[in-house]
Amino acid sequence: MAENNENRIRRRKVSSTTNNNRNTGKNSNNNAKKQNSNIKNNRTNKNKESIQEARKKREEREQFELEREIYYRKKKINRKKRLKIATKLASVFLILAVIGGIVFSGFALYAVQGAPQVTKELIRENYISSQVVSDDQIPDDLKHAVVAMEDRRFYKHHGVDIKALVRSALNNLVTSSTQGGSTIDMQVSKNLLTSEDKTYKRKVLDMYNAIQMNKVMTKDEILCTYLNNIYLGKSAYGVAKGAKVYFNKDVSELNLAQCAMLAGITNNPYRFREHDQAKARQIQVLDDMLEQGYITKDEYQDAVDDPTLFASEID
Repeated sequence: MAENNENRIRRRKVSSTTNNNRNTGKNSNNNAKKQNSNIKNNRTNKNKESIQEARKKREEREQFELEREIYYRKKKINRKKRLKIATKLASVFLILAVIGGIVFSGFALYAVQGAPQVTKELIRENYISSQVVSDDQIPDDLKHAVVAMEDRRFYKHHGVDIKALVRSALNNLVTSSTQGGSTIDMQVSKNLLTSEDKTYKRKVLDMYNAIQMNKVMTKDEILCTYLNNIYLGKSAYGVAKGAKVYFNKDVSELNLAQCAMLAGITNNPYRFREHDQAKARQIQVLDDMLEQGYITKDEYQDAVDDPTLFASEID
């Protein structure tokens, strides 16, 4: 009986162990299946996400390409429109320019009709000043000051400065201020050959005379003529008389500061007859001379520091 009981107990243990092993195997298989299933699910999800992301990027790229194509198409259309407008404007401008040229030519012929031939003798006969000095008696600083202030392209043009005329016309058109485009040559014509009348006929005649003047006179002769007849206020015509009136000196004795002040007075003799105003104008003239390379910085500073008193203030 005892042996039978032991055998029974042994069979139960073996059976239990076998069952446990079977259960453990089943659990392991189940876990493995779950892991494989999870891996497959993860892979599937990742593949789906990759496909969706790729699709989204493709759609974005296609949208971008479409928008870019539309943008450049509009840009091309706008460019063609602008080109058409520019072509039409250019055509209109060309037509107006041709018509304007014809009208101006006709008016110019009318304006210069009967005008005397410009010669040195004609100009000399019309001198205003009673105190005339030769070119070599006028300091270079005075010549440079006048050119720098009045007509910086004096030695480059042939009587008429087209750039200055266009610039002054545009300035007068778009601003309330008035700006003249007259050259020194044209001012000689106005002072000696025509008049002070503010008419287009007189302006055209001055242009014509200035061009003719450059055919019979050198630039230095034209500048000397201008300086000998310029009005400087206080009944002074010409730089020789002006040097006496303002500084009680011969014109050849003027220093840089005095040359710049005398040149500045020509712009508005009534306004600059007062020393304070003349001194402020002098500095503007010196600025122009420095900018255009006629003087050095040291010469500029010395002239600015010079009080440059009028003769009436010294007395």
